[in-house]
Amino acid sequence: MAAKKLSIAAALRARMLAERTPRAWAGDPDLLLSAYEAAGGSLVHPIDRIQAVIAAARRSRFFVQRGYIRACDRTGQREILHPVFELRPD
Repeated sequence: MAAKKLSIAAALRARMLAERTPRAWAGDPDLLLSAYEAAGGSLVHPIDRIQAVIAAARRSRFFVQRGYIRACDRTGQREILHPVFELRPD
């Protein structure tokens, strides 16, 4: 019997707990990409992977959005507001 596949949001939650990271946002690509790989996603481009993890956090009951961080967008040409996610208290 095959092991149950971990969702992207569950993989991000597990990674944050393991690393004791208080928040996740697009400016922390190592955290997001490692969570995506742990979930076994099939997207190839790193930007697409990061966007998939952010979208999963936005939809998940594991996370709550706690404001924004102003930083450059993926092109590096303009500043945008990136959502910041924290683990929802149990």
